[in-house]
Amino acid sequence: MNSTIEWIADSGKWIAFAILAIACTAGSTRAQTDSTHAPLSTIHYPLDSYLRLAHPVGTAKLDFPGLDGGFTFVHLPTEEVRPYWGDTLVHDHTYLLDLNVSNDGLYLAPDTMVSFSSTTPFEFDLPGGHIIHANLTPGHSHEDMRALDSTFNGTIGYGLMKQFVTAFDFKRNQLTFYPLYASDSIAADDTNVIQLPILDDAKITYCHCNAPTIWLDVEAPPLPQGHVNLAFQAPQSEIFKPSLDSATRLVIDKNHLRDSLAGKKRPIGLNLAQFIIHDVFGHAINLAPRGPHRAIDPMPPIYHDFNVPVMGALGTDVLRTFSGIIIDPSRGRLIFVK
Repeated sequence: MNSTIEWIADSGKWIAFAILAIACTAGSTRAQTDSTHAPLSTIHYPLDSYLRLAHPVGTAKLDFPGLDGGFTFVHLPTEEVRPYWGDTLVHDHTYLLDLNVSNDGLYLAPDTMVSFSSTTPFEFDLPGGHIIHANLTPGHSHEDMRALDSTFNGTIGYGLMKQFVTAFDFKRNQLTFYPLYASDSIAADDTNVIQLPILDDAKITYCHCNAPTIWLDVEAPPLPQGHVNLAFQAPQSEIFKPSLDSATRLVIDKNHLRDSLAGKKRPIGLNLAQFIIHDVFGHAINLAPRGPHRAIDPMPPIYHDFNVPVMGALGTDVLRTFSGIIIDPSRGRLIFVK
């Protein structure tokens, strides 16, 4: 392995970051290299063909404010009851999608609320007259998101998303909800998709309880193999510092110390030549060409007591290089559409 560090300045999204150029010797098998170029046979909206036999519950607009790939905001018409007048109003609100939230989601509670111990029923009125029911927990998480969108109202979690088959269309910035057992038309040999197993195997060690979310199992040598979170809430893909091998961590620490002594503050990151996932058929696929940059960040506290090694997060900077993503909890499949 040959590793080198170089510092570069970037006047765009990153002020500066460290690049770890990793070159690894080829083994007996080589991962397929995935790129952002879809096959010529791809139709304009491939999600339409894969779910043509399914009957949608409804659609919602997606928006991605912020730097890099942006935060995933879902626009949901939300029913609001005005108790003093006895009428119901429907207002368009945005919600951050975060699959680390294990319940239906969270909402920004009014300042007058004194009890946060119970959930509140919400109804989302989708086009076509369909209604999605959710029980959201009050709180004040992500209040700063209102600076990005004044209609921001909270977070949609994995508890709600796993009740449906969901299709993210990044060409039209649209999220479509389908019934949980909706039919699809995806052939096993379709080269325009990557079919992955949904990994939801993390447990919290001190209570042996589940921590529901969606993971990818990733090999990114020379880093130790580990789980990577499917992070719609993260604009930039990340490697968590505890996941770095000792040699890489030493180089990063030296550069960080050098910056500190010089009074500089700039993000530190690395470039990965390999970011290998395995599909349901056992094929190794290298996603690094879709976005090799990874920010190096501390591991979030929510991952500290897991029984699986957590490497990092795959953010929207990489996820949105695909034309779409299908999450099918009923069949345990996560499908990337090229």
